[in-house]
Amino acid sequence: MNFKITMRDIRFFFLGVVTILLIEAIFDWKSIKSGFFDGLNDAPTETGK
Repeated sequence: MNFKITMRDIRFFFLGVVTILLIEAIFDWKSIKSGFFDGLNDAPTETGK
């Protein structure tokens, strides 16, 4: 088998991945937003230097 992966193939692959992530973010915005803020609030804070 001789597969030739071109730059066009790579671009379409990443375009598809980004599209799926955007669609998922739009339809599940409340969960993504709450998860982001939960992670942000649980992050360790830097103590004074």
